[in-house]
Amino acid sequence: MTDSRPSLRRRDTDTLHQPWRALRRLAPLVLAGLASCASTPSDERLHSTLWVQTSAEYGVITHQVFHMAKQALEQSLLTATDEPAPALIIDVDETVLDNSGQTARSILARTGFRRDAWRAWVNEASAPAVPGALNYLRHADQLGVTVFYVTNRSVELEPATRSNLDSLGFPLRPDMDVILTRNERPEWTRDKSSRRQWVADRFRVLQILGDDLADFIAVPPGTDAEVRQQLAAGRAEWGRSWFMLPNPIYGSWERALTPDGTTIFDSSMEQKFRRLETQ
Repeated sequence: MTDSRPSLRRRDTDTLHQPWRALRRLAPLVLAGLASCASTPSDERLHSTLWVQTSAEYGVITHQVFHMAKQALEQSLLTATDEPAPALIIDVDETVLDNSGQTARSILARTGFRRDAWRAWVNEASAPAVPGALNYLRHADQLGVTVFYVTNRSVELEPATRSNLDSLGFPLRPDMDVILTRNERPEWTRDKSSRRQWVADRFRVLQILGDDLADFIAVPPGTDAEVRQQLAAGRAEWGRSWFMLPNPIYGSWERALTPDGTTIFDSSMEQKFRRLETQ
């Protein structure tokens, strides 16, 4: 009987082996690349950024916070007087707008925080909304509550910030500036206290929302982690008129862990290990 199967000729085996030969030629380059990656310190924002971008838990938490805030807002309006007009204060970054995409870019580029890269990201005006933020703020607007966005983005970034918020459908009053940026007035420094007071002098502030302790109270420079805990503890406003969003990627808590106030991201691993508690 004649075998009808095609014969595997020499040139066929040469073709089959060509990819492997190419890989053997590329192997030194691949190994060099892996060695380069291994010598580059791992970016400690990777795990937290992936959690924000991919976990179901992050969206559940943010939706829960905004749902609680919505219920509390409706309740406070039932007992509120007509004057002065009601308002709420809300942070922007990681409270209204999700900037994890910019962090992801810097992780992939193996760079730390760079101001020029941050400014470029803001000027793209394409950050998505934090899950639940849009529905909550639209509802507040429908209830007649003025929304003030108190952000530490610098004043020159306000037009791009406004464009980003507007493109997503966040409420922006056409008759007044409700985006209060850093250095927009001489007294509006990184400490948001003066801006919160500016709003409180003109409106009845029903709620404050943010992702950092400094979004709610003044935290003096050099305040250590223990004092921050004391400042936050025992405040009756939490869950009633103050609502905290999760931000595992960055925040003022980092600077409280180092004596010189640098971010913990820039600190040595040994310094970070010393801050761990095992009980």
